[in-house]
Amino acid sequence: MNQEAILDVQHSTQELMNDLIPIEITLNAETTSKLDSLMIQSCRELHAFITHLYTDIYDNPDDYGLLIDDKETRNRAFGFLNFVWEGIPDGELINDSLVWIPGFAKKINHHKGINKLLAKTPYSVRQRLDFMQRYGLHIEEKEGGAYITNTEYPHMFLSLQKLRQAAKKHYAGSVVYRNCEFRLLANPKYQPTLADIMHNRVSSETRDFLFQLDAYAREQKLKPEYRVKECIYYRYKGKRVLSITIRRYSVSILIDIGDIDRINKQPYPDDFKAFVKKNMGYCTHCFPHHGGGKKVVLFGKQVGVCGRESLNIKNPKPSQFENIVQAIDFGCDVYR
Repeated sequence: MNQEAILDVQHSTQELMNDLIPIEITLNAETTSKLDSLMIQSCRELHAFITHLYTDIYDNPDDYGLLIDDKETRNRAFGFLNFVWEGIPDGELINDSLVWIPGFAKKINHHKGINKLLAKTPYSVRQRLDFMQRYGLHIEEKEGGAYITNTEYPHMFLSLQKLRQAAKKHYAGSVVYRNCEFRLLANPKYQPTLADIMHNRVSSETRDFLFQLDAYAREQKLKPEYRVKECIYYRYKGKRVLSITIRRYSVSILIDIGDIDRINKQPYPDDFKAFVKKNMGYCTHCFPHHGGGKKVVLFGKQVGVCGRESLNIKNPKPSQFENIVQAIDFGCDVYR
């Protein structure tokens, strides 16, 4: 058995589980106060079903046909989950525990290009779905479609469909949807916070540091926005100056400093200059056609920078706080 494939699938599945917002957070007291009892029950069942699904994939990756030698095909094989997240909720909700999916056979073989994988993977999408009978999901095919039920989590379809509909109108829709962001059901304009992204990804020291940085940014009138998975942007007068990205094993802070020539003309202390030199977003030749990046002069030396003139601080430390806020102030000065 391909041990590398097992570890890779388990890593990918662990990431999915990490992204799932804990039920006590996503279905907190404020949220439940605005939902009826059936919807609350449905949310709990959906969260439990998704947790059960991811755990089963982690424990039994071969059952889902995921132990494929080719890494790219292996990653794409996770596409069968699209049917759970998109195919089922796009069906017709007959009642809170029964879904009718017209054209079922065609959808499972053509949904999001999954049909291209069938010749390369051991199981069809339907076979993978059948494994979900372990935790109650049943498919009864009829002429023209199929009925979907779940004997273990019978009411999960109600919140699945409602959350899908709410997410379609949200600017970060697919992210908050697949994370089971039930607060969206109580408040369609709900915006995830820094605390939500950090919930189980960083140490207590990093958490305190990022909260301190967030508080400073807000004091300086930077407005936070959640736009993409694992990242919060901070805009000053509509312009993005700061972003914080939090992944399972790393944190990065990006600060847009604007015209780099401005920093050359200021009498900054040596430690700040060293900080800028170390964390400048230099071109790493990720794309050869970039030609070494945009050429700029930094403290008397020509360098190539990648895209925007910005600092990229990876895994920042509390000791860097003063230099980071000075760089933020410098970036805001462009628009003052």
